[in-house]
Amino acid sequence: MEELFEKYLRLMEFAPEEEVDEYSTKQLRKRIYRWYNTKREYLINLEYFINGKGYSSILDGFYKEPELTKLKIRFLKPDLKGKWAFTTPPKELMEKEGKGVYGCFEYDPARLNGWSSTGKVKNEIVMVRGYITNFFVPMSIKSKSKYHHAEEIPRIYEPKLEKLSSLWKDVHAGVLPFGVRICIYTPVERFCINIDPLKDRLIPHQLCHAPYHNRVKHNAIEYMIFDTVLAKIDIPDLSKKIFEFAFECGGATAPDAAHIFNIQTKIAENHLQSLCNRELVIKKKDHYEIDMDVIKERAENKKKLNRDI
Repeated sequence: MEELFEKYLRLMEFAPEEEVDEYSTKQLRKRIYRWYNTKREYLINLEYFINGKGYSSILDGFYKEPELTKLKIRFLKPDLKGKWAFTTPPKELMEKEGKGVYGCFEYDPARLNGWSSTGKVKNEIVMVRGYITNFFVPMSIKSKSKYHHAEEIPRIYEPKLEKLSSLWKDVHAGVLPFGVRICIYTPVERFCINIDPLKDRLIPHQLCHAPYHNRVKHNAIEYMIFDTVLAKIDIPDLSKKIFEFAFECGGATAPDAAHIFNIQTKIAENHLQSLCNRELVIKKKDHYEIDMDVIKERAENKKKLNRDI
């Protein structure tokens, strides 16, 4: 744990100097402690080649490389019994300026063991984007004291779906990543890589317990529109998972969401209703569906905002 704390302390050097004090340092230690004592599953180990240099830790890469020009990720020692639903087992990703090549194993979730007996790897020409899913932004006690209640503190950083080079700039502006999601788009598909930067391992997809055969096929443009909104919305993690479940599986009911995410039906219903109140889903009797017209509108508004900035 102390080694991780030291690595994040180094990344705090990129934050505004006035926001780094004893209070923000203690908050960082608490955040790492909570992460360290939370049980989680992993699928595969990662190693990185950042601007042509090898790194076993992406945190080291963030710190030592001032900008990103090209990235290669190798995926090592996959857990063949792991939860690969909604994730294609990867072999290698090469990215430069938002484009790249993605190599993945042949895998069929409907098959008994999922894996291809030939062990073949297929390579796809892809577009690559990413965003920080879990983060810590240093705030000094002086800044914190401006707010009387924690809920009144504005969102200091808004994640956005962007090229990985821009994500790099976010870290060098003082955003400490605790989770990174890389979205890989082929002409007809989207793959997701969820990275735990503290362990440098691949995390199972958040829908890994959902029935894969219920998945609705979307094209790459629809996936990118959805990911643009998913990256930026400020809602609880469980709501995000249910939101993505409704998108991937053509809708959701409270009992289905409760079963998949191991929660009470009433809690699932509350989250779905909250999504409905935000106009992210629409309710049809007991079934909640994604309102793609609203999603597209919000994605376009986000693009316009980025252009204005």
